[in-house]
Amino acid sequence: MDALRPIPHLQPNFGWREVPIEPVDEPLVAVDGLSDRIQDRAEYHRWGIPGALPRSWVRQGVAERLVRAAEALPDGMGLVVWDAYRPLAVQGALFDAYLTELMAVHPEMPADALEEAAAKYVTPPSRSRFAPPPHLTGGAVDLTLSDVDGLPLELGTGFDAFGPEAATRAFEDEPGRWRDLRRLLFWAMHDAGFTNYAEEWWHFDHGDQFWALATGGVAIYGAADPPAA
Repeated sequence: MDALRPIPHLQPNFGWREVPIEPVDEPLVAVDGLSDRIQDRAEYHRWGIPGALPRSWVRQGVAERLVRAAEALPDGMGLVVWDAYRPLAVQGALFDAYLTELMAVHPEMPADALEEAAAKYVTPPSRSRFAPPPHLTGGAVDLTLSDVDGLPLELGTGFDAFGPEAATRAFEDEPGRWRDLRRLLFWAMHDAGFTNYAEEWWHFDHGDQFWALATGGVAIYGAADPPAA
């Protein structure tokens, strides 16, 4: 039972921008319709963030692995996708919003320190073809577990609740439902070929530079063009 398998210590993602990309020609596909065990919520669109897409999109290889992860979960459980492919304008809006929030809370911090703190949870927007934000590649996906009705389960924090409790291993020393559900999600995604970002229990990658750094490989997804529909 995966709830009994501890989540291992996860390496930080320092240096991910230096990981080489050998891009493959792989389309973006819509998350809705992949499986009756995968729900698409497109959370940023629901929140009214300008430019956020009404549907979630991932690379074909990511889609196949999401289905594999969902099918590996216990009966009555599934996945809810909050966000996946993210246009650069949305990435910029999220980064600026969080940076503004940090400035209000820590007016004494210098600008470079504030930007570094913001980047812990939101990758700065970049048009560089050598280091695109992970969500711009279609290889990153934010998600959680769902119950039998397809509704999101509580895993200790909400989506984008930035802080210490958002770390994937935040509850590893506290036996209980949150720890067990995080373990279940982690191992279902891991066994399907994803890596996890240590600071966000909901963020998983396949094929992008975060994933390549964690696996010691080469990234296969560069920046993706927006979906056609």
